[in-house]
Amino acid sequence: MVDQVTSSGRWEASMRYLLAQGFTRFIELGPGTALSGFMKRIDKSAEMLNVADVASLKAMVKALTS
Repeated sequence: MVDQVTSSGRWEASMRYLLAQGFTRFIELGPGTALSGFMKRIDKSAEMLNVADVASLKAMVKALTS
């Protein structure tokens, strides 16, 4: 846990790995869209969905089922 708080994360490397594996859609949970913004800097074509409340959950379900 200490390393997670005091060291730089591997989030960008993890997202680049997932993109290289063919993943194109990502879901950010919680308020705000900071991670979505970071992902857009990594790959503008990645589809980012954000779930922060009931309305955005419904929108995400609709996006995933259409």
